[in-house]
Amino acid sequence: MSLKKIPVIENDKIVGYEAPDKQLKIMVCDKKDADAIIVKHHYSHKATKNSFLSFLVYYQGKVEGAL
Repeated sequence: MSLKKIPVIENDKIVGYEAPDKQLKIMVCDKKDADAIIVKHHYSHKATKNSFLSFLVYYQGKVEGAL
C-alpha cells in the first residue's frame, strides 16, 4: 500500500506535503518554531545547532510534532 502525498504550494513554491487520507501534513517552518517543540518533548531537551531545514508535523489539523 502506498501513501498518496500531495505537495502544498504557496507562492509557486512547495512548502510541504500532505496525505489527506491519513490527515497528515508536513510543512516547512522557522527553526525557532520547531525548536520550541523539540526542546519541550525530546528526551535531551536540546535542539541541534546545525540544522538547515525545519518542519512541523500536523495531524488532524493540529501541530503534533517537529523535525
